[in-house]
Amino acid sequence: MITRISTLAVGVVLAAALSTPCVTSVLAQATPAAANALPRLRSPEVMPDRRVTFRLAAPKASEVALRGNWSAANVPMSKDASGVWSVTVGPLQPDLYSYSFVVDGVRALDPSNSETERDSSRFSSMLMIDGASAAPWVFKEVPHGSVEQIWHPAPTLHQSQRRMYIYLPPGYHSHPERKYPVLYLLHGGSGDEDSWVTLGRAAVILDNQIAAGTTSPMIVVMPNGNDNETVSQGFGLGPTPSLQQLNAPPPDPGRFALNAPQHPEPYAGAFPESLVKDIIPFVEQTYRVNTDAAHRAVAGLSMGAAQTVVATANNPGVFDYIGVFSGGGMVGDPAFESQLDALASSKLALYWTGAGDDDIARLRTNALYKRAKEKGLPATYRQIPGGHTWPVWRDFLADFAPRLFR
Repeated sequence: MITRISTLAVGVVLAAALSTPCVTSVLAQATPAAANALPRLRSPEVMPDRRVTFRLAAPKASEVALRGNWSAANVPMSKDASGVWSVTVGPLQPDLYSYSFVVDGVRALDPSNSETERDSSRFSSMLMIDGASAAPWVFKEVPHGSVEQIWHPAPTLHQSQRRMYIYLPPGYHSHPERKYPVLYLLHGGSGDEDSWVTLGRAAVILDNQIAAGTTSPMIVVMPNGNDNETVSQGFGLGPTPSLQQLNAPPPDPGRFALNAPQHPEPYAGAFPESLVKDIIPFVEQTYRVNTDAAHRAVAGLSMGAAQTVVATANNPGVFDYIGVFSGGGMVGDPAFESQLDALASSKLALYWTGAGDDDIARLRTNALYKRAKEKGLPATYRQIPGGHTWPVWRDFLADFAPRLFR
């Protein structure tokens, strides 16, 4: 089964009006039929200087605070005579942010803001601050591709079907004679197949860059990299399935953890093997794609970065473009060192690595870059301000994609 979602629809659902100075709804007064209903407030309200005011109508609450992923932890809010709590923060740098309220100790979404995001099982309200540094992932009036939700078999993982997202570039359906290169884009440890679309804004980034002519039109495959999970949770796909329906037998715990003991990361029977043996053949049989290494790229963040390293180290000659976002490899392990030698002999086009300057994976990423460079791989390293977070990884995708298939 394939579910197609236009990226125009994705932009409307996930980022309606995010390119305007204000990302909120206008105050709507309660109607007489709903006289006891609380009003929908203007929240968040983004001001020209990028300060932001948040509001919540909670007249019976005794304490309300704001939490945001811009280092805002439990910022106290003040209540006015009408029972509306508010606080103004900032100015905030242009970017996409998540936030929530804490009402008498209970975490709550902003009821006046219809824009939300999901990171694994966590839902948050969403805020966009427009500006030059956020331009790659701001929704624009450009030609849009589409995103399909598609099920595929995974015999390597002993699963009859798993779900993944496929981004198809503008023109894919109207030009049936054309074939495209493919980027396999992997999420991190708390994510799933939805992460790169919702949190990473991959479809918006690709739409914008393709329209600008800076990136080659490509297909982007975003699978679920959790070995034990067949589909992301929280989308209401009919009756809510039980965890037993969603999950296969669990994998070895912590095997891709950043601070795990330095032992060889698994390949046989794990997702990196499934990527090569299950997903790539399925994509090449189902979509109009070029089927040589020169037209294949793979990149991932955190756990997905480790999976990228494992998949490419075990399969030299399959991918010509490799991106490691906030992740490392088994530098110093003899088997891995030998694999890097074989990878160097495969004549890669790019071995891209990067981490935030406050990233918990920075040292491992930098060590991998230095060893890859010593081995003669076409390695690059990018370090930007930030931690092990989506603002860093969105920037990395925006930097990585234009380098592909040139």
